[in-house]
Amino acid sequence: MDLRNCRMCGKMFQYVGQPVCPGCMKAMEDKLQEVKEYLREHERATVGQVSEELDISVKQIRKWVQEERLMFAPGVDTGLVCSKCGMPVESGSMCKKCKESLKKTLQGVYCPTPTSQEGEPIQRKNAKMHYKRYE
Repeated sequence: MDLRNCRMCGKMFQYVGQPVCPGCMKAMEDKLQEVKEYLREHERATVGQVSEELDISVKQIRKWVQEERLMFAPGVDTGLVCSKCGMPVESGSMCKKCKESLKKTLQGVYCPTPTSQEGEPIQRKNAKMHYKRYE
């Protein structure tokens, strides 16, 4: 059994992967819902305005944006930049262009397109799987 002190309130709790106790975790989830509700009513609000109005740290708001649990309106500066190219991002840790680039790279690694000797993709129509019978 792994006991730790909560990073927020200091209470001891059984650690199960989160650095805060269940009570503080519930309070943070409630605060996230409050922020989402505020953003529905004030679409063009900035990170600083939300932080000031709802008494929550800018760091926590940016963490939720990075985790893609919270999104601001397009064009609102969140203060976060792409971890690959440095361009501003609306959510997550990478911009859309870098996400697409990474997606294409990973698809090529895990699902390579069969190519002929000339390097052209092989197009197979009505491809079927054949089983070899062992006798």
